[in-house]
Formats: sequence, C-alpha cells, structure tokens
Amino acid sequence: MEFRDVLLVLHIAGAGTWLGANVVQAVAPPALARTGAGALAGWYRTTKQFSTRLYIPASLLILVTGVLMVLQSDAYGFASTFVTIGFGMLIVGGILGRLVFEPGGQAAAEAVESEDATAIRAATGRLATFGVIDTLLLLFTITAMVLRLD
Repeated sequence: MEFRDVLLVLHIAGAGTWLGANVVQAVAPPALARTGAGALAGWYRTTKQFSTRLYIPASLLILVTGVLMVLQSDAYGFASTFVTIGFGMLIVGGILGRLVFEPGGQAAAEAVESEDATAIRAATGRLATFGVIDTLLLLFTITAMVLRLD
C-alpha cells in the first residue's frame, strides 16, 4: 500500500464520518421523541457538541489528507475544480456548524424541555432543513471527488 492509498483511505473515512453523522442526526430524533422529552432534549444537547468533537476533527482529517494528496499528485492541483469544490464544502460545513447546528441544537433542546410545540417545530425544522442542505452539498462534493470534476 502506497502513501497515497493511506491518505485516500483516511480522506474517505473523514467524509464517511461526516455523512454518517448527518444521516444519524436525521433518523435519531423521531425514535428518541417516542422515548420521551428527556431523551430527545439530551440528544439535541449532544448534537450541539458534535461540531467540536466530531465534525471539526473529521474536517481537519479531510483537509490535511486532501492537501497532501494534491501536493503528491502530478495529475491534479489546487486549481482543479473538484479540489475547489472540496475546499468550498469544508468552508460551508464550518459556517453551518457554527451558525446553524450549534445554536440550533441548543434551541431545540430548550424548546423540547419547555414543551413549546411552536418552538420545537421551528428549531427542529431549521435543523432538518439545513441538515438536508448540508447532506446534499456533501453528496455533490463526494460525487465531484469521485468523478474528479475538472
């Protein structure tokens, strides 16, 4: 196994972590809602922490391995379209994490605990909407990487 292969495996693992966490965040809340408000509020408090404990490490892994693969390659460079798309996704993901998902997790937890149906719909709807956007952008980015769009 060559160094590039190790980098690629780690790069894919980082992207898989990001995508997998997005899917879990989409399917877990309905199941937790059936177990009670405490479990659901706890879930949203936990997802607030995903930014620093899951998404940032995964993003850094993606960034470092991606940069190293570009530096090692003769076939593509930093001006390649798919590389630019990858950098863009890391930026968009970071912005969404900081401005939407972190405060949204807190807002959803507080809404669930206060049993305010209107606030619950608003907070969870916002999280779901941006979660879909983030996931679709991530899938587009993965597709661009696989196809090496240029």
